[in-house]
Amino acid sequence: MSARSPLELLAVGDLQLMTREPPADLFDQVTPALSAADVTFGNCEWPYAEEAGDTHPVEAHINDDFDKGDLFAPGAPESIRMMGRAGFDVMSIANNHTMHGGYRAFLRTISLLQESGIAPVGGGIDIAAARQPAIIERNGHRIGFLACTSGFLPGAHAGRRTPGIVPLRRHTYAENASWDNWGVEPDVRTLVNRDDLDAVIEGVKTLRSQVDIVVMSCHWGILEHPSAIAEYQREAARAFIDAGVDLIVSQGPLPIKGFEVYRGKAILYCMGKFAMISPWSRAETPSGISAPLLDETSRGLAASVTIAEGAITGVRVRPVFLGTSGRPKLLEPGDPHYDDILALVAERTQAANLNGRIDALGVIDLG
Repeated sequence: MSARSPLELLAVGDLQLMTREPPADLFDQVTPALSAADVTFGNCEWPYAEEAGDTHPVEAHINDDFDKGDLFAPGAPESIRMMGRAGFDVMSIANNHTMHGGYRAFLRTISLLQESGIAPVGGGIDIAAARQPAIIERNGHRIGFLACTSGFLPGAHAGRRTPGIVPLRRHTYAENASWDNWGVEPDVRTLVNRDDLDAVIEGVKTLRSQVDIVVMSCHWGILEHPSAIAEYQREAARAFIDAGVDLIVSQGPLPIKGFEVYRGKAILYCMGKFAMISPWSRAETPSGISAPLLDETSRGLAASVTIAEGAITGVRVRPVFLGTSGRPKLLEPGDPHYDDILALVAERTQAANLNGRIDALGVIDLG
């Protein structure tokens, strides 16, 4: 291995470009930062292909329900090429949207990422391929990435002979709060699927011996309650870190979520959107982002991670503002919305009873 020197890993949230005509200037405001980072990671939350192909059978009814035949049509291949030119190195495809276009569009998404110089992780032609890590070597460090998702429709997870994503399923059940009383409200719990958890942990342990840093991407969480963190998320996050993960970056629900530090490792429970362009809302609002989602989809988080001597030495949360155009901008102190977004992170961290603490610059106290 070559001599080590410090490096920056920049991790961002969801990139969801649901259009056949991506704006050419979409990444203009963030390309300098993405390109300047030594390694850049994001979540590719949409399928991309030259044609729609085969809509996933479980999801075909959604198009009919929305009365928009192209609602889940794959985005333009040019969108992924733009991501490559902007500076992305690794992207997760483990999420609830990449299978919307069916197997062919899903596999084409993978090939487009590879053609654009981006390593896909969290999905593949079968479960063995889907579980393979992405490993990037920079400045004498080896950084490994894994990805899984708890949010997906039935049939979207990879099998022994079928393409798909890496699952981290969960089970919700109710139990009596009191066995000697009737009619009382039950305790409702959501726990992680042990088979899925064990399989992901096995991958972590294998990867741990090959790299200096292990980064886990999880697409999961609760949409309806902006601050809430599910029981299964905390259970899985701790298990991943116990197995050797150094950093957990997450996406899934639209709201930015809080964060915590466990054994000196940061767990970012949801970084929100990084770029979002939706095709149908242009007819409904001039913004290009449907109005009910506007507050949550107009902002996100990035994580600037410093790595030195084979270890993470610092994590800084950086506010991202998309506005009504869906075009991301990494904010700096003094910019409009900077303080508001950091305050929101702190507020939702406290509301979820998480132990995370940040300073005025967004630097996480790793304890």
